[in-house]
Amino acid sequence: MIKSFYIICEGQPLFVQSPQTIEEVQSLLSGFLSAFQTFATNLDKSKINKIEMDSSTFFYSVNKPLLSVIEGIPKDNLEAKVYQITAERLGRVFLDKYGREKITQWCGDLGSFSDFKHDYENITTEINQMLKKTHKEFITEYFVEAASDDNVIGAVVFDLEEDKILASDIPSEFDVKDFESFGSMLFSFIKRLGIQLKTGAINELILRAKNYWIGGFRKNELAVFMIFTQEYFGSILPDFVKRFIEENNK
Repeated sequence: MIKSFYIICEGQPLFVQSPQTIEEVQSLLSGFLSAFQTFATNLDKSKINKIEMDSSTFFYSVNKPLLSVIEGIPKDNLEAKVYQITAERLGRVFLDKYGREKITQWCGDLGSFSDFKHDYENITTEINQMLKKTHKEFITEYFVEAASDDNVIGAVVFDLEEDKILASDIPSEFDVKDFESFGSMLFSFIKRLGIQLKTGAINELILRAKNYWIGGFRKNELAVFMIFTQEYFGSILPDFVKRFIEENNK
């Protein structure tokens, strides 16, 4: 469960979602979290990304000049990893939305970033839906690995039964609605293909676009689409096939 969320710049709050009053939040941030930011900034390239307290755990992500912090109570190690990824994602979306110049200029003014609440609610709702699914281990493992691997530039979690996206973390040049329109159709097709060819169920597929690879991985009613760099899967093709593709893409 996520208890609170903070976006902090130079020890000052820019965005807060917390059951505490603003005075209580300000007191907390001016003490523990401002010192925490200095500590975290010096360790932003280390593997330390959380601080455990008696009642909850603080998961943080440093994306200068921001510190993005989730205060949560994870049920298990997998859920803890998801909260860490969520802190990173929220910080990245905040920085992309407002830009460093505005953030630096309005540092400390909570009112300037109040419309981030819509982004926060969308992302945390996705995460909560994903964690409630029967096969949450399957989808969250993919989601966590996607966020921690430089060769993966996006991931989409899809419910084939309900025909809707549960969660997504993809670059802005991709439209998540495109995945929504072909997700169930694609896996329905390869299911029929497996039956027709008498090969059994087909639960994984890899598609090559001009600049990316897209992998689809299914377990029962859930599927994960992952967007890979072109170089990552380049070696799986025989040289004569790669040469043909490269010549025809010139």
